[in-house]
Amino acid sequence: MSPRKPTGGDSAACAGSSDHCPDCTQNGDMVTEPEQQRDMEEDEEEEEEEEEEEEEQKSSDEGFMGMTPLLQAHHAMEKMEEFVHKVWEGRWRVIPHDVLPDWLKDNDFLLHGHRPPMPSFRACFKSIFRIHTETGNIWTHLLGCLFFLCLGIFYMFRPNMSFVAPFQEKIVIGAFFLGAILCLSFSWLFHTVYCHSEGVSRVFSKLDYSGIAFLIMGSFVPWLYYSFYCSPQPCFIYLIVVCVLGLAAITVSQCDFFATPQYRGVRAGVFVGLGLSGVVPTLHFVISEGFLRATTMGQMGWLFLMATLYITGACLYALRIPERFFPGKCDIWFHSHQLFHILVVAGAFVHFHGVSNLQEFRYTAGAGCTEEGAL
Repeated sequence: MSPRKPTGGDSAACAGSSDHCPDCTQNGDMVTEPEQQRDMEEDEEEEEEEEEEEEEQKSSDEGFMGMTPLLQAHHAMEKMEEFVHKVWEGRWRVIPHDVLPDWLKDNDFLLHGHRPPMPSFRACFKSIFRIHTETGNIWTHLLGCLFFLCLGIFYMFRPNMSFVAPFQEKIVIGAFFLGAILCLSFSWLFHTVYCHSEGVSRVFSKLDYSGIAFLIMGSFVPWLYYSFYCSPQPCFIYLIVVCVLGLAAITVSQCDFFATPQYRGVRAGVFVGLGLSGVVPTLHFVISEGFLRATTMGQMGWLFLMATLYITGACLYALRIPERFFPGKCDIWFHSHQLFHILVVAGAFVHFHGVSNLQEFRYTAGAGCTEEGAL
């Protein structure tokens, strides 16, 4: 049976003798002993939970600095795992430049749209399909890499009858394609994963700079081969000099300070200087062949255009133009590094076009070194 509800008389009795009635409350309502006991237990449990939460909060706030280094590292690792889990699910948002850690700060004229540190390679590669400051940098050289990869495969599989010396010519032209593919591959990989961690950023930045040197060295090989086809001795000497200078540039680029923003101009100067080392063989070629012959059969016009594209890109990169004049307006598209990437791809293609014309001229002239075909 259910408990009897109190009547008016009962309520009055309870109100008058609440001290002597265990089943009465201050409101005059009657409660059963099991209900009263259950309420008391619930109150005790709530008080215990509150005390535990206060103790945990106090220990979290006051006890972190008192932890041993091992416990601090464990606590930091738990926080990092929580952050990685969020990044893994793609829930990160772009952040402004001023809240980036120091190792991610490179261009203070790009004010917004930066990726946060993402210590997950999967998250870094998924970020390729998100819009941020590196989106253009990644895709310009990723697509350029695929383009030169396909072009190189097509060129290497041309029939041998299209060449005077198929084995030698495919090696020297293959050196150019190898340099271009390595440069563009290292570049888009660096821009994809450099937000992973400081250590990963440092490693891939060194690969990126090495790739630029490989592109410059690889570009010299076919041009020197065809330009000094009938003069193997100076061709060999110039190749040795270019390789030594290229290896020196790679060695310098392995220093940690080389990748810092303060050395942006030095980086541009090192690689522009490496490219301008070709001025000596160019003057040698023009003097020996004559200006008219050098600019027509020798394809010097394409070489000058390539140099102009490379140097212009390097200057834009070093001076950070146009974002220097429009801070915050070129954060995502058309900032200096993107323009530099586009000009590098364009310069590499122009160089390939000039080398292809040299190869066709050599095929037409034949393997002989007569005065008419002494190029």
